[in-house]
Amino acid sequence: MDIRPYQAKLIEKTKQSLLNGHRHVLVQSPAGSGKTITMAEIAKSATDKGNRVLFVVHRQEIIQQVTRTFDNWGVNMSLCDIGMIQTVTRRIAKMKTPQLILCDEAHHSLATSYKRVFRHFDNATLVGFTATPVRLSGKGLGDVYDDLIIGPQIDWLINNHFLAPFDYYAPTLIDVEKLKRTSTGDYSNKSMDDAVKIRAVFGDVLKTYRTVADGTKTIVYAHNVQASIDIAKAFNCAGYHAQQVDGKTPAEKRKEAMVNFRSGKTQILVNAELYGEGVDVPDCQTVIMLRPTDSLTLFIQQSMRGMRYRPNKRAIIIDHVANVYRFGLPDTDREWSLKDRPKQEKHRGKSDGPAIKSCPKCYGIVPAQVKQCPLCGYSFRADGTDLEVDPTAKLKKVDKKVFKIVADYSKTKYGQMKAEDAESPEDMYAIAKARGYKPGWAYHQIVARGWLKERKRA
Repeated sequence: MDIRPYQAKLIEKTKQSLLNGHRHVLVQSPAGSGKTITMAEIAKSATDKGNRVLFVVHRQEIIQQVTRTFDNWGVNMSLCDIGMIQTVTRRIAKMKTPQLILCDEAHHSLATSYKRVFRHFDNATLVGFTATPVRLSGKGLGDVYDDLIIGPQIDWLINNHFLAPFDYYAPTLIDVEKLKRTSTGDYSNKSMDDAVKIRAVFGDVLKTYRTVADGTKTIVYAHNVQASIDIAKAFNCAGYHAQQVDGKTPAEKRKEAMVNFRSGKTQILVNAELYGEGVDVPDCQTVIMLRPTDSLTLFIQQSMRGMRYRPNKRAIIIDHVANVYRFGLPDTDREWSLKDRPKQEKHRGKSDGPAIKSCPKCYGIVPAQVKQCPLCGYSFRADGTDLEVDPTAKLKKVDKKVFKIVADYSKTKYGQMKAEDAESPEDMYAIAKARGYKPGWAYHQIVARGWLKERKRA
Protein backbone atom coordinates (compact mmCIF):
# COMPACT_ATOMS: atom_id res chain seq x y z
CA MET A 1 0.00 0.00 0.00
CA ASP A 2 1.06 3.57 -0.66
CA ILE A 3 0.32 6.57 1.53
CA ARG A 4 -2.75 8.31 0.18
CA PRO A 5 -2.41 12.00 -0.72
CA TYR A 6 -4.62 13.19 2.16
CA GLN A 7 -2.67 10.99 4.61
CA ALA A 8 0.62 12.47 3.39
CA LYS A 9 -0.90 15.93 3.84
CA LEU A 10 -1.90 15.14 7.43
CA ILE A 11 1.61 13.89 8.19
CA GLU A 12 3.18 17.00 6.65
CA LYS A 13 0.84 19.29 8.65
CA THR A 14 1.66 17.38 11.83
CA LYS A 15 5.41 17.73 11.25
CA GLN A 16 5.00 21.43 10.54
CA SER A 17 3.00 21.89 13.73
CA LEU A 18 5.77 20.23 15.74
CA LEU A 19 8.38 22.39 14.03
CA ASN A 20 6.31 25.43 15.01
CA GLY A 21 6.77 24.52 18.65
CA HIS A 22 3.66 22.51 19.47
CA ARG A 23 4.46 19.39 21.51
CA HIS A 24 1.02 17.79 21.82
CA VAL A 25 -0.78 17.65 18.45
CA LEU A 26 -4.23 16.18 17.82
CA VAL A 27 -5.12 14.91 14.35
CA GLN A 28 -8.78 14.59 13.35
CA SER A 29 -9.51 12.18 10.50
CA PRO A 30 -12.82 10.41 9.77
CA ALA A 31 -13.57 6.81 10.73
CA GLY A 32 -12.34 4.49 8.01
CA SER A 33 -9.87 7.00 6.57
CA GLY A 34 -6.81 4.92 7.43
CA LYS A 35 -5.58 6.46 10.67
CA THR A 36 -3.58 3.32 11.53
CA ILE A 37 -1.60 3.57 8.29
CA THR A 38 -0.99 7.27 8.89
CA MET A 39 0.29 6.48 12.39
CA ALA A 40 2.40 3.63 11.03
CA GLU A 41 4.15 6.02 8.66
CA ILE A 42 4.83 8.46 11.52
CA ALA A 43 6.12 5.60 13.70
CA LYS A 44 8.36 4.32 10.90
CA SER A 45 9.85 7.77 10.39
CA ALA A 46 10.58 7.96 14.13
CA THR A 47 12.15 4.49 14.50
CA ASP A 48 14.18 4.98 11.31
CA LYS A 49 15.89 7.81 13.22
CA GLY A 50 16.47 5.59 16.24
CA ASN A 51 13.69 7.13 18.32
CA ARG A 52 11.53 5.00 20.60
CA VAL A 53 7.75 5.04 20.09
CA LEU A 54 4.96 4.23 22.54
CA PHE A 55 1.55 3.50 21.02
CA VAL A 56 -1.38 3.44 23.48
CA VAL A 57 -4.78 1.90 22.71
CA HIS A 58 -7.79 0.89 24.81
CA ARG A 59 -8.81 -2.55 23.46
CA GLN A 60 -6.95 -5.82 23.02
CA GLU A 61 -8.33 -6.37 19.50
CA ILE A 62 -6.79 -3.09 18.38
CA ILE A 63 -3.35 -4.11 19.67
CA GLN A 64 -3.24 -7.13 17.37
CA GLN A 65 -4.46 -5.10 14.41
CA VAL A 66 -1.97 -2.25 14.99
CA THR A 67 0.98 -4.59 15.62
CA ARG A 68 0.33 -6.40 12.35
CA THR A 69 0.00 -3.15 10.40
CA PHE A 70 3.10 -1.55 11.93
CA ASP A 71 5.20 -4.66 11.31
CA ASN A 72 4.08 -4.90 7.67
CA TRP A 73 4.74 -1.18 7.20
CA GLY A 74 8.35 -1.50 8.22
CA VAL A 75 8.29 0.02 11.69
CA ASN A 76 11.27 -1.15 13.76
CA MET A 77 9.27 -3.05 16.36
CA SER A 78 12.28 -3.35 18.68
CA LEU A 79 11.87 0.41 19.20
CA CYS A 80 8.07 0.41 19.36
CA ASP A 81 5.93 -0.54 22.36
CA ILE A 82 2.21 -1.10 21.75
CA GLY A 83 -0.06 -1.58 24.74
CA MET A 84 -3.46 -1.03 26.29
CA ILE A 85 -3.60 2.08 28.42
CA GLN A 86 -4.41 0.01 31.53
CA THR A 87 -1.31 -2.17 31.03
CA VAL A 88 0.95 0.78 30.23
CA THR A 89 -0.23 2.58 33.37
CA ARG A 90 0.56 -0.44 35.57
CA ARG A 91 4.03 -0.97 34.08
CA ILE A 92 4.94 2.64 33.50
CA ALA A 93 7.87 2.67 35.96
CA LYS A 94 9.57 -0.22 34.14
CA MET A 95 9.05 1.02 30.59
CA LYS A 96 11.76 2.52 28.42
CA THR A 97 11.30 6.24 27.83
CA PRO A 98 9.77 7.04 24.42
CA GLN A 99 10.57 10.09 22.34
CA LEU A 100 7.17 9.87 20.64
CA ILE A 101 3.77 8.81 22.02
CA LEU A 102 1.02 7.94 19.54
CA CYS A 103 -2.47 7.91 21.06
CA ASP A 104 -5.24 6.05 19.24
CA GLU A 105 -8.90 7.12 19.76
CA ALA A 106 -7.52 10.26 21.39
CA HIS A 107 -10.91 11.57 22.50
CA HIS A 108 -10.19 9.40 25.58
CA SER A 109 -7.12 11.51 26.39
CA LEU A 110 -8.75 13.39 29.27
CA ALA A 111 -9.10 10.17 31.28
CA THR A 112 -6.89 9.91 34.37
CA SER A 113 -4.99 6.88 33.06
CA TYR A 114 -4.00 8.66 29.85
CA LYS A 115 -2.96 11.82 31.64
CA ARG A 116 -0.77 9.81 34.00
CA VAL A 117 1.15 8.34 31.06
CA PHE A 118 1.52 11.73 29.37
CA ARG A 119 2.78 13.32 32.60
CA HIS A 120 5.23 10.48 33.32
CA PHE A 121 6.81 10.86 29.87
CA ASP A 122 6.48 14.64 29.84
CA ASN A 123 9.49 15.14 27.55
CA ALA A 124 7.98 12.99 24.79
CA THR A 125 6.18 14.41 21.76
CA LEU A 126 2.49 13.41 21.76
CA VAL A 127 0.42 12.92 18.60
CA GLY A 128 -3.19 11.80 19.06
CA PHE A 129 -5.64 10.61 16.42
CA THR A 130 -9.43 10.60 16.53
CA ALA A 131 -12.41 10.85 14.20
CA THR A 132 -14.34 12.91 16.75
CA PRO A 133 -12.43 15.36 18.98
CA VAL A 134 -15.41 15.92 21.26
CA ARG A 135 -16.47 14.66 24.70
CA LEU A 136 -19.97 14.00 26.03
CA SER A 137 -19.26 16.37 28.91
CA GLY A 138 -18.53 19.18 26.47
CA LYS A 139 -15.03 19.50 27.89
CA GLY A 140 -12.55 20.36 25.15
CA LEU A 141 -9.34 18.42 24.55
CA GLY A 142 -7.28 21.59 24.87
CA ASP A 143 -6.21 20.49 28.37
CA VAL A 144 -3.99 17.88 26.69
CA TYR A 145 -3.38 19.08 23.11
CA ASP A 146 -2.12 22.46 21.94
CA ASP A 147 -2.86 22.16 18.21
CA LEU A 148 -5.56 20.52 16.08
CA ILE A 149 -5.02 19.24 12.54
CA ILE A 150 -8.26 18.73 10.55
CA GLY A 151 -8.50 15.89 8.03
CA PRO A 152 -10.68 15.49 4.93
CA GLN A 153 -14.49 15.63 5.05
CA ILE A 154 -16.41 12.38 4.83
CA ASP A 155 -18.28 13.34 1.67
CA TRP A 156 -14.93 14.07 -0.03
CA LEU A 157 -13.66 10.62 0.97
CA ILE A 158 -16.81 9.04 -0.47
CA ASN A 159 -16.65 11.01 -3.71
CA ASN A 160 -12.99 10.05 -4.15
CA HIS A 161 -13.57 6.34 -3.43
CA PHE A 162 -11.82 6.19 -0.07
CA LEU A 163 -15.06 5.41 1.79
CA ALA A 164 -18.14 3.55 0.58
CA PRO A 165 -21.34 5.49 -0.18
CA PHE A 166 -24.28 4.59 2.04
CA ASP A 167 -28.05 4.31 2.26
CA TYR A 168 -29.58 5.25 5.61
CA TYR A 169 -32.89 3.84 6.90
CA ALA A 170 -34.48 4.96 10.16
CA PRO A 171 -37.63 3.00 11.04
CA THR A 172 -37.81 3.97 14.71
CA LEU A 173 -38.87 1.09 16.99
CA ILE A 174 -38.31 2.59 20.44
CA ASP A 175 -40.18 4.81 22.85
CA VAL A 176 -37.83 7.80 22.87
CA GLU A 177 -39.69 9.40 25.78
CA LYS A 178 -38.23 6.74 28.05
CA LEU A 179 -34.60 7.74 27.39
CA LYS A 180 -32.98 9.52 30.33
CA ARG A 181 -29.43 10.85 30.49
CA THR A 182 -27.01 10.07 33.30
CA SER A 183 -24.60 12.53 34.91
CA THR A 184 -21.97 11.44 32.34
CA GLY A 185 -24.21 12.51 29.48
CA ASP A 186 -25.29 9.32 27.70
CA TYR A 187 -28.49 7.38 28.32
CA SER A 188 -28.80 5.22 31.44
CA ASN A 189 -28.99 1.44 31.11
CA LYS A 190 -32.39 1.35 32.78
CA SER A 191 -33.88 3.97 30.48
CA MET A 192 -32.55 2.10 27.43
CA ASP A 193 -34.16 -1.09 28.75
CA ASP A 194 -37.44 0.79 29.12
CA ALA A 195 -37.20 2.38 25.66
CA VAL A 196 -35.91 -0.60 23.67
CA LYS A 197 -38.29 -3.52 24.09
CA ILE A 198 -36.20 -6.04 22.14
CA ARG A 199 -38.66 -8.93 22.18
CA ALA A 200 -41.43 -6.68 20.90
CA VAL A 201 -39.49 -5.53 17.84
CA PHE A 202 -37.92 -8.78 16.58
CA GLY A 203 -40.37 -9.01 13.68
CA ASP A 204 -39.71 -5.47 12.48
CA VAL A 205 -35.92 -5.80 12.81
CA LEU A 206 -35.95 -8.98 10.73
CA LYS A 207 -38.37 -7.55 8.20
CA THR A 208 -36.30 -4.41 7.62
CA TYR A 209 -33.14 -6.49 7.25
CA ARG A 210 -34.81 -8.79 4.71
CA THR A 211 -36.20 -5.82 2.80
CA VAL A 212 -33.11 -3.62 2.45
CA ALA A 213 -30.06 -5.71 3.40
CA ASP A 214 -30.84 -9.41 3.05
CA GLY A 215 -27.73 -11.57 2.76
CA THR A 216 -25.24 -8.82 3.58
CA LYS A 217 -22.54 -9.11 6.22
CA THR A 218 -23.94 -7.24 9.18
CA ILE A 219 -22.85 -5.94 12.58
CA VAL A 220 -25.66 -5.32 15.08
CA TYR A 221 -25.17 -2.95 18.01
CA ALA A 222 -27.38 -3.89 20.97
CA HIS A 223 -27.87 -1.76 24.07
CA ASN A 224 -26.97 -4.50 26.56
CA VAL A 225 -25.72 -8.08 26.79
CA GLN A 226 -29.08 -9.80 27.18
CA ALA A 227 -30.49 -7.88 24.23
CA SER A 228 -27.54 -8.98 22.07
CA ILE A 229 -28.15 -12.61 23.07
CA ASP A 230 -31.87 -12.33 22.25
CA ILE A 231 -31.23 -10.64 18.90
CA ALA A 232 -28.68 -13.25 17.81
CA LYS A 233 -31.13 -16.00 18.75
CA ALA A 234 -33.90 -14.32 16.72
CA PHE A 235 -31.70 -14.11 13.61
CA ASN A 236 -30.61 -17.73 14.00
CA CYS A 237 -34.22 -18.88 14.37
CA ALA A 238 -35.01 -16.96 11.17
CA GLY A 239 -32.42 -18.99 9.25
CA TYR A 240 -29.40 -16.68 9.39
CA HIS A 241 -26.04 -17.59 10.89
CA ALA A 242 -25.58 -15.10 13.71
CA GLN A 243 -23.04 -15.01 16.53
CA GLN A 244 -23.14 -12.99 19.74
CA VAL A 245 -20.26 -11.38 21.63
CA ASP A 246 -19.98 -8.81 24.39
CA GLY A 247 -17.44 -7.17 26.67
CA LYS A 248 -17.33 -10.22 28.95
CA THR A 249 -16.89 -12.79 26.18
CA PRO A 250 -13.48 -14.54 26.61
CA ALA A 251 -10.77 -13.13 24.35
CA GLU A 252 -10.36 -16.37 22.39
CA LYS A 253 -14.08 -16.59 21.66
CA ARG A 254 -14.13 -12.95 20.56
CA LYS A 255 -11.21 -13.64 18.25
CA GLU A 256 -12.99 -16.70 16.86
CA ALA A 257 -16.16 -14.69 16.26
CA MET A 258 -14.25 -12.09 14.24
CA VAL A 259 -12.44 -14.78 12.24
CA ASN A 260 -15.80 -16.43 11.46
CA PHE A 261 -17.29 -13.09 10.44
CA ARG A 262 -14.39 -12.16 8.18
CA SER A 263 -14.41 -15.60 6.54
CA GLY A 264 -18.17 -15.49 5.95
CA LYS A 265 -18.99 -18.41 8.25
CA THR A 266 -20.89 -15.94 10.44
CA GLN A 267 -23.17 -13.61 8.50
CA ILE A 268 -24.46 -11.45 11.34
CA LEU A 269 -22.30 -10.42 14.28
CA VAL A 270 -24.36 -9.16 17.21
CA ASN A 271 -22.48 -7.31 19.92
CA ALA A 272 -22.84 -5.25 23.06
CA GLU A 273 -20.05 -3.04 24.40
CA LEU A 274 -17.68 -4.03 21.57
CA TYR A 275 -16.64 -2.99 18.04
CA GLY A 276 -17.47 0.64 18.69
CA GLU A 277 -13.98 1.93 18.00
CA GLY A 278 -10.94 0.96 16.00
CA VAL A 279 -11.92 -2.49 14.74
CA ASP A 280 -11.38 -2.78 10.99
CA VAL A 281 -13.86 -5.03 9.16
CA PRO A 282 -13.69 -3.89 5.51
CA ASP A 283 -16.22 -6.38 4.15
CA CYS A 284 -18.94 -5.48 6.65
CA GLN A 285 -21.69 -3.89 4.55
CA THR A 286 -24.60 -3.36 6.93
CA VAL A 287 -24.91 -1.88 10.39
CA ILE A 288 -28.04 -2.25 12.51
CA MET A 289 -28.25 0.20 15.42
CA LEU A 290 -30.36 -0.93 18.35
CA ARG A 291 -28.37 1.07 20.88
CA PRO A 292 -29.58 4.67 21.32
CA THR A 293 -26.85 7.12 22.22
CA ASP A 294 -26.34 10.81 22.84
CA SER A 295 -22.62 10.47 22.09
CA LEU A 296 -21.55 11.78 18.70
CA THR A 297 -18.36 9.70 18.93
CA LEU A 298 -20.29 6.47 19.47
CA PHE A 299 -22.76 7.33 16.70
CA ILE A 300 -20.01 8.04 14.15
CA GLN A 301 -18.02 4.94 15.06
CA GLN A 302 -21.03 2.62 14.89
CA SER A 303 -22.84 4.07 11.89
CA MET A 304 -19.68 4.16 9.76
CA ARG A 305 -18.49 0.65 10.63
CA GLY A 306 -19.76 -0.66 7.29
CA MET A 307 -18.33 2.18 5.18
CA ARG A 308 -14.82 0.81 4.65
CA TYR A 309 -14.23 1.05 0.92
CA ARG A 310 -14.56 -1.87 -1.47
CA PRO A 311 -15.18 -1.54 -5.23
CA ASN A 312 -18.93 -1.43 -6.02
CA LYS A 313 -19.79 -1.60 -2.32
CA ARG A 314 -22.69 0.43 -0.93
CA ALA A 315 -23.06 0.48 2.84
CA ILE A 316 -26.47 0.11 4.50
CA ILE A 317 -27.23 1.72 7.84
CA ILE A 318 -30.41 0.67 9.64
CA ASP A 319 -31.12 2.95 12.60
CA HIS A 320 -33.99 1.65 14.74
CA VAL A 321 -33.28 4.01 17.64
CA ALA A 322 -33.58 7.52 16.13
CA ASN A 323 -29.86 8.36 16.38
CA VAL A 324 -29.95 10.16 13.02
CA TYR A 325 -32.44 12.70 14.39
CA ARG A 326 -29.92 13.66 17.08
CA PHE A 327 -26.83 13.93 14.92
CA GLY A 328 -27.77 14.08 11.26
CA LEU A 329 -26.17 11.74 8.72
CA PRO A 330 -22.63 10.37 9.15
CA ASP A 331 -21.30 12.57 6.34
CA THR A 332 -22.67 15.80 7.82
CA ASP A 333 -19.91 18.42 7.87
CA ARG A 334 -18.90 19.38 11.41
CA GLU A 335 -16.71 22.06 12.92
CA TRP A 336 -14.10 20.70 15.36
CA SER A 337 -12.28 22.59 18.10
CA LEU A 338 -10.07 21.98 21.14
CA LYS A 339 -12.19 24.43 23.16
CA ASP A 340 -15.01 23.59 25.56
CA ARG A 341 -18.39 23.49 23.85
CA PRO A 342 -21.57 25.33 24.86
CA LYS A 343 -24.07 23.16 26.67
CA GLN A 344 -26.41 22.93 23.70
CA GLU A 345 -23.58 21.69 21.45
CA LYS A 346 -21.64 19.46 23.85
CA HIS A 347 -22.99 16.16 22.51
CA ARG A 348 -22.92 16.88 18.82
CA GLY A 349 -20.28 19.34 17.78
CA LYS A 350 -21.31 22.37 15.76
CA SER A 351 -22.94 21.32 12.52
CA ASP A 352 -24.51 23.10 9.61
CA GLY A 353 -25.58 19.94 7.83
CA PRO A 354 -28.33 19.91 5.20
CA ALA A 355 -31.94 19.37 6.26
CA ILE A 356 -33.16 15.78 5.99
CA LYS A 357 -36.49 13.99 5.97
CA SER A 358 -37.67 10.41 6.27
CA CYS A 359 -39.58 8.57 3.57
CA PRO A 360 -42.90 7.32 5.00
CA LYS A 361 -42.75 4.24 2.74
CA CYS A 362 -39.22 2.81 3.21
CA TYR A 363 -38.04 5.04 6.12
CA GLY A 364 -34.99 6.06 4.11
CA ILE A 365 -33.33 9.29 5.26
CA VAL A 366 -33.02 11.64 2.28
CA PRO A 367 -32.26 15.35 1.63
CA ALA A 368 -35.20 17.58 2.48
CA GLN A 369 -35.40 19.08 -1.02
CA VAL A 370 -35.92 15.84 -2.98
CA LYS A 371 -39.36 15.25 -4.46
CA GLN A 372 -38.94 11.50 -4.93
CA CYS A 373 -37.24 9.02 -2.60
CA PRO A 374 -34.12 7.71 -4.38
CA LEU A 375 -34.32 4.46 -2.39
CA CYS A 376 -37.88 3.30 -3.13
CA GLY A 377 -39.34 5.81 -5.63
CA TYR A 378 -41.98 7.24 -3.28
CA SER A 379 -43.23 10.68 -4.41
CA PHE A 380 -43.44 13.16 -1.54
CA ARG A 381 -46.58 15.24 -1.17
CA ALA A 382 -46.18 18.85 -2.18
CA ASP A 383 -47.88 20.09 1.00
CA GLY A 384 -45.44 18.19 3.22
CA THR A 385 -48.14 16.31 5.16
CA ASP A 386 -46.30 13.02 4.73
CA LEU A 387 -42.98 14.21 6.20
CA GLU A 388 -41.45 12.31 9.09
CA VAL A 389 -41.40 14.10 12.43
CA ASP A 390 -38.43 14.09 14.78
CA PRO A 391 -39.24 11.23 17.20
CA THR A 392 -36.78 12.59 19.75
CA ALA A 393 -39.06 15.57 20.30
CA LYS A 394 -41.52 15.32 23.17
CA LEU A 395 -44.46 13.21 22.02
CA LYS A 396 -47.91 14.56 22.71
CA LYS A 397 -50.16 12.75 25.13
CA VAL A 398 -52.14 10.12 23.31
CA ASP A 399 -55.93 10.10 23.62
CA LYS A 400 -56.62 6.49 24.57
CA LYS A 401 -60.34 6.94 23.77
CA VAL A 402 -59.45 7.04 20.09
CA PHE A 403 -59.94 3.28 19.84
CA LYS A 404 -62.16 0.76 21.53
CA ILE A 405 -60.29 -1.38 24.06
CA VAL A 406 -60.48 -5.12 23.35
CA ALA A 407 -59.78 -7.67 26.11
CA ASP A 408 -57.05 -9.57 24.24
CA TYR A 409 -55.73 -7.74 21.19
CA SER A 410 -53.25 -10.48 20.30
CA LYS A 411 -56.18 -12.68 19.30
CA THR A 412 -57.78 -10.08 17.08
CA LYS A 413 -56.93 -9.31 13.46
CA TYR A 414 -54.65 -6.52 14.68
CA GLY A 415 -52.33 -9.06 16.26
CA GLN A 416 -51.38 -10.22 12.75
CA MET A 417 -51.12 -6.76 11.19
CA LYS A 418 -48.03 -4.62 10.56
CA ALA A 419 -47.83 -0.82 10.59
CA GLU A 420 -48.11 -0.68 6.80
CA ASP A 421 -51.43 -2.61 6.98
CA ALA A 422 -53.13 0.16 8.95
CA GLU A 423 -55.77 2.15 7.09
CA SER A 424 -56.58 4.69 9.83
CA PRO A 425 -55.24 6.08 13.12
CA GLU A 426 -57.62 3.75 14.93
CA ASP A 427 -56.03 0.77 13.19
CA MET A 428 -52.55 1.98 14.16
CA TYR A 429 -53.41 2.30 17.85
CA ALA A 430 -55.02 -1.14 17.77
CA ILE A 431 -51.91 -2.66 16.18
CA ALA A 432 -49.76 -1.01 18.84
CA LYS A 433 -51.96 -2.48 21.57
CA ALA A 434 -51.94 -5.94 20.01
CA ARG A 435 -48.17 -6.04 19.62
CA GLY A 436 -47.37 -4.63 23.04
CA TYR A 437 -46.06 -1.27 21.77
CA LYS A 438 -46.47 2.01 23.61
CA PRO A 439 -49.14 4.44 22.31
CA GLY A 440 -46.29 6.80 21.37
CA TRP A 441 -45.20 4.33 18.68
CA ALA A 442 -48.65 4.55 17.09
CA TYR A 443 -48.62 8.33 17.33
CA HIS A 444 -45.25 8.46 15.61
CA GLN A 445 -46.52 6.25 12.77
CA ILE A 446 -49.69 8.33 12.41
CA VAL A 447 -47.83 11.64 12.13
CA ALA A 448 -45.35 10.10 9.68
CA ARG A 449 -48.25 9.28 7.37
CA GLY A 450 -49.81 12.73 7.65
CA TRP A 451 -53.03 11.38 9.16
CA LEU A 452 -52.94 13.62 12.22
CA LYS A 453 -52.80 16.80 10.15
CA GLU A 454 -55.53 15.58 7.82
CA ARG A 455 -57.83 14.87 10.77
CA LYS A 456 -57.15 18.31 12.23
CA ARG A 457 -58.04 20.01 8.93
CA ALA A 458 -61.17 17.94 8.74
